[in-house]
Amino acid sequence: MRVAQGIYRDRWGLAATVKVNGVQREIRFPPGTPLKTIRARRDELRAGMRTLPVGERHTLADDASRYLRQIGNELVSIADRRHYVGEWAARFGHLNTLVLPQHMAALNDQMRKWRETLSVSACNHRRDALTNLVKVLYGRRAASELVDLVRFTRPAPRPRWLDRAHIADVLAQLTPGSKTVVRLRLMHWTGMRPSQMGRLRPEDFRLDEPTPFVAVPRGKGGRLAAVPLVGEGLDAAREFMAIAAYGSWSCPSANRALEGAARKAGRPAFTVYQIRHAFATGLRRTGSDVADIQDLYGHTDPETTMIYAPPQLQKHAEAIERLQRADRAPVPVEGGIRLAVPAGSTREAPVSR
Repeated sequence: MRVAQGIYRDRWGLAATVKVNGVQREIRFPPGTPLKTIRARRDELRAGMRTLPVGERHTLADDASRYLRQIGNELVSIADRRHYVGEWAARFGHLNTLVLPQHMAALNDQMRKWRETLSVSACNHRRDALTNLVKVLYGRRAASELVDLVRFTRPAPRPRWLDRAHIADVLAQLTPGSKTVVRLRLMHWTGMRPSQMGRLRPEDFRLDEPTPFVAVPRGKGGRLAAVPLVGEGLDAAREFMAIAAYGSWSCPSANRALEGAARKAGRPAFTVYQIRHAFATGLRRTGSDVADIQDLYGHTDPETTMIYAPPQLQKHAEAIERLQRADRAPVPVEGGIRLAVPAGSTREAPVSR
């Protein structure tokens, strides 16, 4: 819906468009942004488009720099996005951004070269970075021109969970009181990612609440989620705080420590992330709902949760048994108790007086 000249509103918020020398760009704003602010940003963008050096105007290299400045305060993982965009700019920075669709064969060749050495996820992140750059600077219509940029299909994931007793035996072999063992024990009882644990602060631990919890910073969007601390999990949190195990840490280093501890315990080795997977699977096996695990883990797609917490045949059998017990339970009615009758039966259930 048009709000003013060059400014419109849609379901995502407000947007302003600027067109200079046949090139159109779009700037997006959150709902409620004053029109005065939007017009000022349009004027700045228009002036910038008119004063760009002719040789650099609208090239991917130039657009990459302005794109990163524009989204710098919006992403938690800005370092990753800077890397992905830089990979494209290093190879295609001399091209005009809006003519990239005309070089689709070369773009797809580059994607396939990356796939020879990188994972599906890493390659698709690069694709998303390029399409988001075009969307932010030139609008959704321009980004749709890159629809033919290859997106690789992820192979069917396999859960990598372990029995939690196996993990506990290995953790017991690590150096007592070390930051490594303290961090891994907290992960064992909360399922946090290493990156989330690395951003924890003392005030994130709310141990004096009726239900103690840790406010876990989510990787996407930066929002917080409460993870309860119960029993050994509360002990692990206190130990974490006591030795100030805050700050980022290295998964490869922790994996090497786990490998050595597994040898001492006479157990197969495993990785840091398998501890996280085992927490979700353990919750699922002991009756937690997938929706609860999804919220606890911060997954946007329940299919991701199902990788860590697949359904169990025994759980299905127990659910059907509970359904049968409910079918046989007395049903209260006015004036007495009516016994439930199996479906399809024509016999009336007696009513007690």
